[in-house]
Amino acid sequence: MVELTSQTSGKQILRPRARILRTFGDELISSETVAIIELVKNAYDADATRVLVRFSGPIENGQGEIEVIDNGHGMSLNTIQSTWMEPATIFKKRQSRSEKLKRRVLGEKGVGRFAASKLADFLEVVTRRTESDKEIRVFFDWSQFDDEQKYLDQVESLWEVVEPTEICPGGIIQSLWKEDEQPSADELTHGTILRMENLRSAWTDIQFKDLQRRLSRLISPFFGEDEVSRNDTFQVYLDLPDPFESLSGLVRPSDALKKPPYELKGCVDSTGYYNFTFRTANQKDPEQLVGQFLFKDQHIPLCGPFCIEFRVWDRDRPSLEEMARKYSSTLRNIRGDLDDAAGVNIYRDGFRVLPYGEARNDWLRLDYRRFLNPTLRISNNQIVGYVLISADENPELRDQSNREGLIEGPALDDLRELVIMALATLEEKRYDIRHPRETTQPTEPQSNKKQTQPSAGGLFSNFGLADVHNLVMQRHPEDTALLAFVGEKEKDLERRVEEVQEVLARYRQLATLGQLIDSVLHDGRAPISKINNESYLGQRDIKNADDCNEKLLAQLGKRFGVISNQSEVIATVFRKIEPFGGRKRGRPAQISLEKIIADAFFVLDTEIAQEGVQVSLPETETKVTVDQAEIQEVIINLLQNSLYWLSLVPRSDRKIIVQVDRRGQDEVEILFSDSGPGVKPDSRERIFDPYYSTKPNGIGLGLTIAGEIVSEYYAGKLELVDSDLLPGATFRIILGRRV
Repeated sequence: MVELTSQTSGKQILRPRARILRTFGDELISSETVAIIELVKNAYDADATRVLVRFSGPIENGQGEIEVIDNGHGMSLNTIQSTWMEPATIFKKRQSRSEKLKRRVLGEKGVGRFAASKLADFLEVVTRRTESDKEIRVFFDWSQFDDEQKYLDQVESLWEVVEPTEICPGGIIQSLWKEDEQPSADELTHGTILRMENLRSAWTDIQFKDLQRRLSRLISPFFGEDEVSRNDTFQVYLDLPDPFESLSGLVRPSDALKKPPYELKGCVDSTGYYNFTFRTANQKDPEQLVGQFLFKDQHIPLCGPFCIEFRVWDRDRPSLEEMARKYSSTLRNIRGDLDDAAGVNIYRDGFRVLPYGEARNDWLRLDYRRFLNPTLRISNNQIVGYVLISADENPELRDQSNREGLIEGPALDDLRELVIMALATLEEKRYDIRHPRETTQPTEPQSNKKQTQPSAGGLFSNFGLADVHNLVMQRHPEDTALLAFVGEKEKDLERRVEEVQEVLARYRQLATLGQLIDSVLHDGRAPISKINNESYLGQRDIKNADDCNEKLLAQLGKRFGVISNQSEVIATVFRKIEPFGGRKRGRPAQISLEKIIADAFFVLDTEIAQEGVQVSLPETETKVTVDQAEIQEVIINLLQNSLYWLSLVPRSDRKIIVQVDRRGQDEVEILFSDSGPGVKPDSRERIFDPYYSTKPNGIGLGLTIAGEIVSEYYAGKLELVDSDLLPGATFRIILGRRV
């Protein structure tokens, strides 16, 4: 029954339910691994130099225990009551540096305590300040926050001040040191223990390996090198039960990552000036590289200064086998070490910013760059990179609310571009080493001659068997059969080179098409905007005009309406072709694969309607992080082929069916089937070959390009398969990456 009141105004305070705190924790902390990292960051903020993360008991849901033990400065009762028990406190914003070591604190948002709620139902905090002779114990029962009847101000937590039993000589705090280490008595009288019981989820071998890997990359390799922190250390230890004991101990990267074949490090200032050193594994003295990175629009970067260190490997088998011998390891382990550490990481004030550099997080699109130029560029699995920024000097590079990445914007865009520019300097040096230029002795003094750089003869210059032919002529002038064979092979090679050159020329035409689309979009939007503005103003003037000539005004209004409608038609055309422009598209975002397919069909909706094709598209929703334009290009190539072949069958039989099926965590299948005449048996094995087409005027590159996109970008396959969906051709697309 609704209570009625005669009041017409008043005041009411917000009184949140207790479960809001649990909800916030689950939303803000994305995983158990991230939760532990947040607690380790809190220890860092408390000036700890050692942290132990210990798991014990059955690591199962509702059982087990996690302890995070540190030797930081500890908390007073006042801090517990006024700061730790105030979620989203602004304490760390008021005090941005730690008490003793003056570290730049990491937990500005005051949400670290939510991490404990993410991990377990019960939390016991044991803490002791350096100057105190007492321990403080606080007990949190997070399950209270699941009670839908309780309000937030009805949840109580217990605390007590007691004689030290855990943070004292002989107490739990001593587990931070090995048995052969002898910490002083003072080192054992301060710190914090977070003891979390009744785990909210089980931990697997994969999760423990991920935790060890993330913790090993948590601390920047630059940590301790600057003036503020050169006497500062921060070590993280893991203590895990069987059968995960092999991951226990001091967390640190593999020794194989310490001496890469190529290394570039240095700093970039806020105006783009850089000062780097480049070194190879066999180079004693590093090479100095100094200059300035410039943007096309000549703007001053919104980020910086920052420092970088890039360690790069050649991942061909001989190079990796040499590393395996050097470190008494195996080829498989060396590859695993590189795979685990590969990527370019961002560190702020010594600590890592997630998720940059994580598996499948190619935030610089290095794999895409390498695909475009494999000779010069390096891929994401060849580099272990570090980008070190400072929060004070890079205020525009701010965290997203979930602590998973920086806020997208101009500052992050500038950082990406500058990091790529820095990487390009290493790539150029590496290219020079791997492709040394031939040097010839000058035949005359050079002092009076202009020094000129020899022009390149092109990709296929000196690409033939002329030298072999000449040698055979000299050694075996009478062997006519051998000379004829060499001559035949020389002509065959020349013919094949011409075919390759023709295919490459067609690829260049496609690249030019992308640039042309960008030009059309740029030049066409201005007049469209003018048309829209003028039609709006004209319609407004007509409405405000006198009624002396209603017939004329009505006619003008109708014409302006036509102008407005036509401008929208042109705008729609631009939206269709925009994904295929050559402009940088940025980091792929999560999107529905079915929507991408529907958008691809929308590009050719006029042709589909003209041919009277019945289309059945998937109604499922499969979230992926693919590049929309890449997948659309694959679908459109298949659709264009189908529309052509469907035009050869009766109009009533023209059908296309597309289905999407997630076959696993890292695999998605797309089936594209039509009711056309199908592929002839003698053509089935050749339809993916470059320049091969069974259409009279076909270019023969559509399926080749589509197949390369699926294979190179998404570690997948494009196949022609037998299917009962429709009687024509059925193509299967397997996506194995970014899905």
